[in-house]
Amino acid sequence: MNFHIYCPEDALHPFVKQYYYWEDNTQGLIQLPQNLLALGDQYIVCILEGEATIKPAHHPAFTLPQNAIIGHFTCACQLQVRGPIKMAVIQLNAYGCYRVLGLDAAHFTNYYRNLDVLDLPHWQELPATLATLSTPEAMIPHLNNACKAAMAQQTRGLQQIDEIADYLLCNQGNVSLPELSHHFHLSRPTLERRFTAVVGLPPQLYARMIRYKTALRTLQDLRLPQWQAAITPTQYYNQAMFIKDYLLFHGETPAYFAPAAAAATIAHMPANTRVAVAS
Repeated sequence: MNFHIYCPEDALHPFVKQYYYWEDNTQGLIQLPQNLLALGDQYIVCILEGEATIKPAHHPAFTLPQNAIIGHFTCACQLQVRGPIKMAVIQLNAYGCYRVLGLDAAHFTNYYRNLDVLDLPHWQELPATLATLSTPEAMIPHLNNACKAAMAQQTRGLQQIDEIADYLLCNQGNVSLPELSHHFHLSRPTLERRFTAVVGLPPQLYARMIRYKTALRTLQDLRLPQWQAAITPTQYYNQAMFIKDYLLFHGETPAYFAPAAAAATIAHMPANTRVAVAS
């Protein structure tokens, strides 16, 4: 198995977070960790070989087209592939899809959108180009160029939503909607409408995801009896609130929690330009 993570060029930050290349010659069905995809992010997936299926906990399973964008996932989901598999993935931040591709929540059905049906020729040609490359590193300039070309075509602004999303991240999601509305001088209906259109999630749910991910990172190195002390600073007032979110976003009860669970997402793997992190 070859799994590589690369950094995009600086001009694409913060909208494009990382690039991934995954190749596995295993024949047949390959089960992957259900928390592989990070909450609050979206991913452009170019399947060069094989087949990928996603099964959200609360929705029927769907098979990805060759060229698709997936997310935001609002519940636990299982990703399984049928190998041999070869794919390139672009990880976007919360508002990256809107900025790079100009797609809002109305364009998605069941957590994904087929990019081949859109008028985006640079994305439709990308899989064929990537399939001819001899090394994973060679895909970096092609992905950079595709993202920059797509961004150049977008005329819609982010309407201050990038600042709001980053503010929630800086405060680890511990901001109420009235506080957010007051801080950015927006009425609550306007804030909710703009945020949902640009990010694809209501601001309350996005903040909840951030709190949950913050709590998981805090719990990584702690034993179970220490949970309550660690949860309190993240505005989980009791374990029942944390268990409710854990069950929704992870799909299992915290009895299955392992210290490495938070680090199991590709979002938490170290990214270094042109450096393979797993092979």
